[in-house]
Amino acid sequence: MGLFSGLYGDHAAARPGTQTYDDPRVVARLVEARSAFRWDGVLTPLFQQLAAALLAAAVRGGGFDGRLSVCDFGGGLGNGHAVLSAILGEAVRLEWDVVETPALAQAGNERFAGDGLRFHDKLDALEGRDHDLILVSGVLQYLPDPQAAFARLARRPHRHMVMNRFPVRQAAEPVTADLCTVQDLALLQAGVSVPHWCFSEERWRRLIGATHGTVMRWSDDFDGRHGLDDGSELSFIGMLLSRHPASGPAPARMPPP
Repeated sequence: MGLFSGLYGDHAAARPGTQTYDDPRVVARLVEARSAFRWDGVLTPLFQQLAAALLAAAVRGGGFDGRLSVCDFGGGLGNGHAVLSAILGEAVRLEWDVVETPALAQAGNERFAGDGLRFHDKLDALEGRDHDLILVSGVLQYLPDPQAAFARLARRPHRHMVMNRFPVRQAAEPVTADLCTVQDLALLQAGVSVPHWCFSEERWRRLIGATHGTVMRWSDDFDGRHGLDDGSELSFIGMLLSRHPASGPAPARMPPP
């Protein structure tokens, strides 16, 4: 979505003149789109990837009892829950916690919560709640400190993590540093732009590898490929990750009611 301009050393340098996803215009547009959303049975590549990763996470290691608890960090207004619950039907009972900005969490709870779907305006609200899977799709790139956010997620009790729509820079020479750019959200809401990180895949492979192993990896064409101002190119990848046992306790399975 949108176009990218400029390259900056950090989020603060890219911030002047930009907005956030809590901008009232963006929230209103997302609520409008979510209210009108009806899955038509067409399985787009984005949801093919997520459905495959979700099912793989559910059944890997055995002991699957038909329930799957998901922490959807930056999950918008629950579109992922809407589509994946329709795809999976009664085969999987989803308990789905979305963590979002305050305005989006409020809109979600007022308009779309129910059937296992809940919205929270901070990660701390989930203290005491375990999840089988943490879903991180198209969100770390918008945060001031994505590494700190990933570290907090990695410490939470979970078995697997899906990182999707993860933007990486590619160039003739190896890319070893993260840089920030500005994304124009004109395709979502005219007049709104936001800071957007472009990650070094090499650097993040080391960060992720400290707590997780990679089960599978895919190219994510949902957001397309984009040239950046320094001649490098931004593309997007996805990964299903398995948490290292040494990283902390896995979530306990509750007995069936």
